Amino acid sequence: MGRRILAIESATDWLSVAFLDGEDVVEQQRSHARMQHAAALLPAIDATLSAAASDLDGIDAIALSTGPGSFTSLRIGLATVKGLGFRRDLEAVGVSTLEAMALAGLEGAGRDAAGFDGVDEVLALLDARRGEWYAGSWMSRSARNAIPEISLAEGLYSPDRIAASLRGPVGIIAPEPAGWLAAFEAAGVDVAHRLEGEAAAPSAEWVGRLGQRRLDAGEGVPARDLGARYLRRAEAEAKRLGGPVEAGEVAELSGAVAKS
Repeated sequence: MGRRILAIESATDWLSVAFLDGEDVVEQQRSHARMQHAAALLPAIDATLSAAASDLDGIDAIALSTGPGSFTSLRIGLATVKGLGFRRDLEAVGVSTLEAMALAGLEGAGRDAAGFDGVDEVLALLDARRGEWYAGSWMSRSARNAIPEISLAEGLYSPDRIAASLRGPVGIIAPEPAGWLAAFEAAGVDVAHRLEGEAAAPSAEWVGRLGQRRLDAGEGVPARDLGARYLRRAEAEAKRLGGPVEAGEVAELSGAVAKS
């Protein structure tokens, strides 16, 4: 069942807001003022709803990109959505920033121009600094408007670890500089196509489409219950507690111990 959704991508530098009717994008606003989310998000929401001839009472749900991303940006997005849902019976759904990026590669209208036509697996990458990347890959399903199938669980990886997990051919979406490419080539990963720069940035339209599907799967919650997908603990917490810095790494290490 299609819903009127307010979709927000505020987990990264590339802030955008969209209004969707089902999976059709009615309006989308983008902000080019990087790291100004606290000042830019609410005006972008107001402008998007106004251009779509709607308001908060005219939407059925909110879809929010809940990470991975910047700690500050994630908190701004979550606080904003929880504020919008306060005293309103608004359903909300959090979606993976990486999965929304991958969905754009798997189904986007510009696939042919970007060279992604015929690519069934897309790897999404965001720079996590310290020589690591937030990464995950997904494959398309045969059913129309289906949630993509996970092929590499999203997590915090070094380029070498990503390369060791891929078989290729794979399409890659990475808006930030390609510090991963040399490691992929050295490991013999078959990179069929890649999309980089602004064209690869996460966007609210794909957050909304993915959110629509996850709502259909029953994943909606009250706005107040949304949480972030940090993947990496805050640096202060990592130093205090020590050990692996994200859940996927803990699981991988546990598996290695079990096999030894």
